Amino acid sequence: MRFLSTIKAVGVLMLCSLAASVAVAEAVTGKAIPEQLDKALNQLAETSDIACEFLQIVYFADGAEQRYSGRLSISRPGRFHWQYLVPYDQLYISDGHGVWHYEADLMQAERLQSLDAVDPVVMKLLDGRVSRKDVELLSFERLNSDETSYRITVYHNQQLELALTKDGELRWLESEDVLGNRNRILFINIEKKRRPDDYFSFVPPDGVDVINMVDLQPESTDSN
Repeated sequence: MRFLSTIKAVGVLMLCSLAASVAVAEAVTGKAIPEQLDKALNQLAETSDIACEFLQIVYFADGAEQRYSGRLSISRPGRFHWQYLVPYDQLYISDGHGVWHYEADLMQAERLQSLDAVDPVVMKLLDGRVSRKDVELLSFERLNSDETSYRITVYHNQQLELALTKDGELRWLESEDVLGNRNRILFINIEKKRRPDDYFSFVPPDGVDVINMVDLQPESTDSN
């Protein structure tokens, strides 16, 4: 569980880091959803399958920084294959029911049985489960001629920042935990790509220790 804390998002805020000469920030007094944001939400809701590469940057409150990268595939309803390749290999995978976390080098698989361990708001947004009525716009910032970032509240209590192109294409998402660590995920080469059903299923390999995070009783798949 060495990495679990870095991808949890327990409440999130927008933090703007571009120079004032480049960015133009605007406060939003009403609750109207801009056309660009509305278009992005509709596109995500209408897309059943997404595949992309990602770069995840965790900015720690003490000034340190850690980068991760890998591949992500999402298929509605609620299925995902989230594989980290750098700095080491690990996998979060769900068939829409339970969730597994597998680290091959530790020979360990955790049966999480909950999406809470992998930021449910982000996952719900990516697979189209967040609708316009679930979102309240707090503010937005024009980053450049093509991109705008939006600080939003989802489900009335969880904040998130996302950057969109003029065409409503998602560029990145950012959240912040209660300790002030910022977690930004950049999405690269997003495409509509359907994976076979078994791509979202997981069976622990022989010899791997299996930990049920509900009752914390270790098991083993070793047949010997």
